[in-house]
Amino acid sequence: MFNQTIIRVGVRYGVLCGLACFVLLLVLYFAGTDPFGDLGRISFFPIPLFVFWAIRYYKKFHEGEIGFLKGLRVGLAVSLYTSLCTSMLVFILIYIAGPDLLQLHINETLALLEQTREEQIKLLGEKAYQMGYEAINSMTPGMLAADDFLRRIFAGLIFSLVAAVFFRK
Repeated sequence: MFNQTIIRVGVRYGVLCGLACFVLLLVLYFAGTDPFGDLGRISFFPIPLFVFWAIRYYKKFHEGEIGFLKGLRVGLAVSLYTSLCTSMLVFILIYIAGPDLLQLHINETLALLEQTREEQIKLLGEKAYQMGYEAINSMTPGMLAADDFLRRIFAGLIFSLVAAVFFRK
């Protein structure tokens, strides 16, 4: 059940992918935009590439022929370590950059929420809208890092499924 080779491949490719994602976030930050907003989705680009490369490497040098579940485990290991590495670096970036970066993200999110106010109230109701508004205002660096972790692990799961189907026996 526990395969050290999968963990080693996951760590190698996951940490490299996490660093690549973080470099893209840094480029957005130094360009003066909100790296956690809509443009921040660019930092998800390395995930499918590294998942694909990791499964290909594992298949070529360790197994020869892999099944769907083994390919999925390799992809999920890469996704896990990518998410851990990037969210840890995001947390550190927010503390180093200071509260201005977090406040920029909060302001952009609140502006987007205000633009879609009528649709949000129609779908969720006034009470849920106000709760969401208050939750955004009380966002902390840890919450933003946790959100980044969950989004990356979910994206990695999707790409791992696709790559595992592609590389199965």
